[in-house]
Amino acid sequence: MPENRSFKAIILLVILALIWGTSFILIKQGLKVFGPTEVATLRVSAAFLFLLPVALTRLKGLTFEDYKALLVSGLLGIFIPAFLFSTAQTKIDSSVAGVLNTLSPICTMIIGAVFFKQTFRGYAILGTLIGLGGTVMLMLVR
Repeated sequence: MPENRSFKAIILLVILALIWGTSFILIKQGLKVFGPTEVATLRVSAAFLFLLPVALTRLKGLTFEDYKALLVSGLLGIFIPAFLFSTAQTKIDSSVAGVLNTLSPICTMIIGAVFFKQTFRGYAILGTLIGLGGTVMLMLVR
């Protein structure tokens, strides 16, 4: 049973990496047809539609404090970055935007620690450092 969960986790990680890694290329392609606000709106709408089935089953038991935390998380994690990245990509390459986006996990950790009193240890810190190291290697190859 543990091997099956481990395999599933690896598959999900690969899918997530592909989605995350191609998003900046897709934003750049979208900007050929749409404006930055439209591209950002499409990204936010797609995230909403994708997460709606899960949200409908899980929102019932939440408190008002939970809703506030979800609002802040949604604004900082999806809404604002969608508009900032699509606007930025009208001036910079998608590869530069991708490299800048590698700061997201670090920013997420900072926001989690400051606003939600989250503590991080072990694999969370190690994974963030590995990701940052990979980005540095990609920048050096270029």
